[in-house]
Amino acid sequence: MANSSSSQIRKFTLYLIIYSALIFLNLLYGPLVRATDSGLACPDWPLCFGKVFPDFDFGIFMEVGHRYYSMILGFILIGGTVWTATSRELRRPFLKFFIIGLLLIASQANLGRLTVTLLLDPTSVNLHLLNAILFLLCIVTANLKASEIEKDGDSGEFISFGSLFKKEQIVIFIGVLLVLFQIILGGRVSSHYAGLACPEFPTCNGEWIPTVYEEKTAIQVQHRFGAYLVLLFVLIVNLYGSLKDFSPKVKNYIRISVALVLFQFLLGILNVLYKLPKLVTAAHTGVAVLLLSALYTVWILRARELTKEQVS
Repeated sequence: MANSSSSQIRKFTLYLIIYSALIFLNLLYGPLVRATDSGLACPDWPLCFGKVFPDFDFGIFMEVGHRYYSMILGFILIGGTVWTATSRELRRPFLKFFIIGLLLIASQANLGRLTVTLLLDPTSVNLHLLNAILFLLCIVTANLKASEIEKDGDSGEFISFGSLFKKEQIVIFIGVLLVLFQIILGGRVSSHYAGLACPEFPTCNGEWIPTVYEEKTAIQVQHRFGAYLVLLFVLIVNLYGSLKDFSPKVKNYIRISVALVLFQFLLGILNVLYKLPKLVTAAHTGVAVLLLSALYTVWILRARELTKEQVS
């Protein structure tokens, strides 16, 4: 019986890893739809020109592909929910994640509809991105919990609420919030078409701090200064982690965060210097999501360690 339970949690962990990767790919697909100006290739929703399979050109292929890929993700989530609900071993520790996931994916579909029907309204576009990120983090959290159960065989309390906000966690938590806020600022840059409001780097229209702020310039400058702050803060988290008695696993994720933030900074510069190449633009969003996921993992894993220390 124990072997059967162990086998199931192993399969479930693999399912969550694969599903997280599939969600991440959709978070790359969405920005590509945006970068190729395909967001309104289908003027209606959920059909495209009133058809399930419209006559395809590149824009329609991108937009319809994004919709159908998202639909497949929804079916995979429903399958996982049924699996979790019907398994005695999985129901108690994981069903809540899938209920939250179903709510988020329903919200995501509605925000996708609003993005089309409101003609790429910046608010709906940004909420669409934010909701997708929250959905990914929900599944990532379930995956981290499943990995811990597979390793320890303990399906009890994963993390205590207090362990998330202990004094030593505050620096990491602020880092997570800063990266999330920076992604929102990046979404504003994209949705307001402000990517080239400052056509050079590191200055903006020949000035280090522009004296005349048009809306697009202001949005771009805010995003740049946000990038400087995130870079600095991730380096601070790295220094903080090196001084603390964190586990090797947590320290590895901090190092990954440093590598990602440096790469992300480079992608931001390339975006400006090469006038928003489509693949670089999509990669810029993707690496931002990876950076957020890595720092979030640091926060959750450290909370897990603190919870285990409290229990012992």
